Parts: sequence; structure tokens; C-alpha cells
Amino acid sequence: MRFLKIFLLAITTLVVAHEAMAQRHINVGAEVWIEPNQTPEDIDMWFKRMSDNKMRSARVFLMWNYIEVAPGKYDFSIADLAFEKAKKHGVELEVSLFCTHAPAFYGEQYAYRTQRHTLLWSREIQALSAKFIEACVKRYREHPSLGSWWILNEPCGFERTSPLAVEFTQDWLRKKYGTIEELNKAWITAYKSFDEIRFKEEWISSKAFMWVGANYDWNRIQRDFLTYNFRWIGEQIRKHDNSHPVTTNPAEYFLLLDKYDLAEYRNILDILGVSMHAAFQLCSMNRNQYGYAVAGICEMLRAHATNNHFWVSEMQAGNNMFTGLKANAPQRKDLAQWVWSSIGTGARKVIYWSTNYRRQGCEAGEWSVFGFKGEDTDRSIVTRDINEVLEKSDDFFAESKPELGNITLIISPETQRMLRHIRTSSNAGVRTWDFFAQIRTTFMWYEALLELGHQPKMRFMTDYEWEKSGKGDVVVIANSVTIPNDCIPRIEKFVERGGRLIVEGLSGFYDENCVCTSLHKFGLERLVGGVYEDIRHRDTPQYFNLEGIGKVEGHAWHPIVRATAPTAKVIGSGAEGNVALYNKLGEGEVWWYTPTISMSCATRNDSAELAKLCKVLLDDKLADQPFRFAGYADGALMRVLRSGDEYITVLTNNKYTPCTIKLISPKGLKATPIFGEAKLSKSGKVTLDDRETLVLRWK
Repeated sequence: MRFLKIFLLAITTLVVAHEAMAQRHINVGAEVWIEPNQTPEDIDMWFKRMSDNKMRSARVFLMWNYIEVAPGKYDFSIADLAFEKAKKHGVELEVSLFCTHAPAFYGEQYAYRTQRHTLLWSREIQALSAKFIEACVKRYREHPSLGSWWILNEPCGFERTSPLAVEFTQDWLRKKYGTIEELNKAWITAYKSFDEIRFKEEWISSKAFMWVGANYDWNRIQRDFLTYNFRWIGEQIRKHDNSHPVTTNPAEYFLLLDKYDLAEYRNILDILGVSMHAAFQLCSMNRNQYGYAVAGICEMLRAHATNNHFWVSEMQAGNNMFTGLKANAPQRKDLAQWVWSSIGTGARKVIYWSTNYRRQGCEAGEWSVFGFKGEDTDRSIVTRDINEVLEKSDDFFAESKPELGNITLIISPETQRMLRHIRTSSNAGVRTWDFFAQIRTTFMWYEALLELGHQPKMRFMTDYEWEKSGKGDVVVIANSVTIPNDCIPRIEKFVERGGRLIVEGLSGFYDENCVCTSLHKFGLERLVGGVYEDIRHRDTPQYFNLEGIGKVEGHAWHPIVRATAPTAKVIGSGAEGNVALYNKLGEGEVWWYTPTISMSCATRNDSAELAKLCKVLLDDKLADQPFRFAGYADGALMRVLRSGDEYITVLTNNKYTPCTIKLISPKGLKATPIFGEAKLSKSGKVTLDDRETLVLRWK
């Protein structure tokens, strides 16, 4: 027993020590893309260029189909070379185990491509994958350059008819329904047994009158199969190495939120990551919103990550002329803004895609932070500048944490799932109200709050700690058309304990099973103190008068509401009826604004009207923050880090015109600029040029 206690203490100490080592020093690094045709001189040069620019962290792929050259025969020479050069130049390696795309001799599905975003194919491939993982982990687990293990790369989709996917689907459905009769009733089908079930295109169809049963189950199955793959691969790694952290980098947090079980990932990953490219993940936003998008995605990561540990695993570092959804060539100002917004929100590492260019095929001649022959660029120079600041101020950054306010914006993944299915075609309904609408409008709230100097948080609805929150806390639910039934009593208790709730747009119009709640018992009635009577569409902008705010524009719809609670009062009206209520519930308060004000702001790319609403409802919350703006600063973003009694403020301008900020700071603190050329006056005023960033350290 005594030996066991000593052993457990040693293991705990090792894990804690490693955790501190892995997360202690913040750095900006990059992917080193290594292919079989590269020479040792090429690889040495890329690691040297990284070291010259103080980029201490490099991501590399261990490609199964590159390394296993014949069944059971591994050739690690190219990977060994990467480890050798990384050690030589003092660079840590973050190793992506590409362990689901097997060599072509194991199946035709792997032919003709170097990699694909797929998951485990079959039990046979899974067993072979376990051997590949074991070989890789055992070979490098003691290497001094090893920093972390990554599960796959941008894992998201899988072959729907693969043997393992079929097996998982059938087992999932057996567990949920118990009998095939219950499934047939829910799906409107006539299967004779679960063993018959194979993926059908009808499961993802959004054609008119397609029933929700199979579609909603399939969405959950995809999410859970991805989680299963994460868990299994993580377990294989930890069988052979319990000393290095495990991470991964899902992509498309905006468009695929309902495919990711972020709360469950806390039980699997030591560090949560993300791919965040201007050419892909950010281009759903307007160009002058990219800084807000970066900070917002980081805030979602921070809120859902184990111990709030997260990285920006991929950030676009160079041009993409042909391969992105929207062509983009980041400049020095862009990278400074995106990197500092990430770090200011709590990222412990930022990794570019990439250090060097691919030679041939997809992405060839694109994405690199350096020039074609390894020359410095404006992007590599600013990266060196950032890393120098991080090193010089390591005493601060090593223990820093984001200083956040008590306002939380809520995201409902169920809303994306429902809108993806219920819109009978891409041209159905109001054009702006696609499955991205909730994200677009919630981020308008995020932008408006940041422009006022707030430090808002962001969280999935089911994962928000309703039971631990209440008096002093504010929650905003914007256009979450779907609110799960089991969340509503949790929200009610939050308000009853003194929480402040703001509900905007058509939130709560459906439950998680696409039931229109206004037809029977409106789920939010007790919270908001009223019900919908009708919702009318207008092609022209709709204008409404809100108490204490004045005239605002709403997008597409004119909802009409009626108060049903004696504690509720009307606080807004339009040409066709009442549109907003204020209600008291227990010790808390609820504001219900049914016009889609945030969507109107999004379509005009102008947050001023929403900022006006935020100022009236939430201005008192600014006083709770150590740093704040004296007024609305169009285009501004502030992130605040704290370490002991010191602070760092990151100030950026997201627009292409100058932005003036009047910053209110704690008395007795003096600011020293550590990055950027803008000047802070004695009165706290600073003017930032287009996309300019200023970082201040306060002592």
C-alpha cells in the first residue's frame, strides 16, 4: 500500500509538472510540412528559419501511408530527420498522428490520395492503426523535442458506409430504441431488424416533409462517432505515453458546432485546439469582423477546454490564391491582430499553417509564412517581434489568465441542427436565416459588447453552469431558435437566484425535436412572462420602439407578443402590435426582445444599434471590470490578461479607418507599450490606424 501511494504521488507530480511545462510558455510556431521528396538540407533550413524567428514550436505529421512502406514494415527515416533537426535548432515538436488513413495496400479507399478527413474504417484497420500508434509513440516518447501528440488533423467526417460506421450506427440505435418497432415508429420506416440499417441519403435530406427522426439521430450519431474515435486514439496513445499532452484541431466551429461534443472532449483531451483560417473558417464573417471572430472562437475554446487550456492549432500565415473558400493574403497587421487577439483570450500557443510551401498539387505555393526560398516576409518579421515580446515578458505570460466579465453569450448547437434540416432547400425562407444565422447574430452581440469595452464569455447552452450562476451574472440568448426542453428549468432557476437574462429574436420558437412550442405550451412563458400571438414577415425593414432605447430596426419579421404574467410589462411595440416584454422572476429579471435586431445589424455590417441596446441594459456591468471604454468605440476590440497584480491589455482596430478609444484603467497603474506604435495619452485616449494593434503592460 505504501508503495502504491508513493507511485501514485510520483505519477501525479509528473503529470502536474508536465502540465505546467506544456502550458507555461506562450509561443507562435508553425507547421513544417514534410514530404518524402524533401532533402535533409530543406528540412534543416525550415527548422533554422523557425529558430531564427524565435518560433519554438513546430507541428509535424506522422503519415501512416508514408511510414508503413509494406505490410508490417515501417520506415521512420523522414520522421527521424524531423526530430533530429528540431533538436538541433531548439524547436519543440507537436506531432499529428495521422493514424486513420492507412497505406493503399490495406484498401482501395486509401488509394490515389495522401490523406483524407476520415475516421477509423473497420475493426481490422483499427487493429492495424493500434500497431502504428504503438510504433510511433514508443519510438519518440523519450525524445527531448517531443511536445505533444495530436489526434488526426481537422477530424470531422467519415465514410458513412464503412464497416465500423455501420456497426457503430446500429449499436447506437439499439441502445436508444431497444426494439426495432420503436425505431420504426420514430423514423416512419419498416426495418425488420437493426442489422438491416445502412446509411441512406434520406437521412440528410432537407426536402419538404422529410421527417425529423432519422435526420436528428444521424446528426447525433456523427457527433458521437467522432467522439468515439477521439477517445479510442487517445487511449492508444496513453497506453504507451502518459507524460505528454494529447490534443486535436477540429475545424469549422462556426458551421459544424452541432457535430462537436465540446463538453465531452474535456474527458479526452488535455488541450483543445482549432483550425482557424481566414480563407475558410473566418470568411463566413465580413472582412472587418475577422478579429472578433478569432477572439470569439478562442472564447468558445477556452470555456469548453480542460482547465481552460487551448491552442489555435492552425492559423493562416500566407496567401491562398486557389484553395480557400475566399482568397486571402494576410499581411503583417492581420497576423498581429489575430495572434494577439488569440493570446489575449487565453491561447497558450498559436501555430501557423505553415512554415514552408507544399511542392506540388493542392496548396502548392500557398500558405507559407516565409518566402519561396525561405526569405523573411512582413509576416515572419512580425512573428519574430511577437515572440520576442512573449519571451521578454515571460514572467507575466507564464502565469497569465484572461480577465473576464460576467456576461455570457449562449450558443445552441441544436439550432444549427434544426435549421439545417427544416429549410427545405438552400433558397427556402429568409435568405439570411440559414443554419449559420445564430452564430452570425450572436457574434454581432459579441462585437457590440467588445466595442463598449466589455469582456464577454461564450458557452454552449447545455454546458453553461446554470446551477452555479445567478445574482450578478448576465446571460444573453440571441436567436437560439431551438432551446432544449431540459434546459428551461435550469434557466428558470438561474433567474430566480438573481440572474439577469436577455432573450432576443426568435429564441425558443422550437424545442430540440423541432416542435413549435407556441402551439401548445410555450417553453419560455414563465421566464419571459408572455407568449407569441403571431409572427408576420415583411420584405422591407421593420422599425420598433423599445422603452429606454428608442427606434430600432428589426430584420424580416414583425412578431407580436402578449403578456400573460402579472409581473410582466410591455416594453416595446411596432406598427402591428407589442414586440417586447420585461418580466420579474424570483430575484432576477428577464428582457424579451422578439425583433431580430442583431440580424438587422449583421446584414448592414453595423453594430451601433445593438451597442445602444447593450449600453442601456448592461452599462452597470462595465464598472465591475478593471479596464473599460468610456464610450462606444466603433471597430475596437480589447482583451485583458492578468498575472498577480499586473495586467496586459490588447487593443486592436478591426476596421480600415482609424479608431479612437478612451480607455479607463485602475488608478495607480502605469502602462508601458510592449507591442505596437500607437501612443496612449495621459487621459487614456489612443487612436489606432486601420487594423492596428497596441499591447500595453500595466504595473
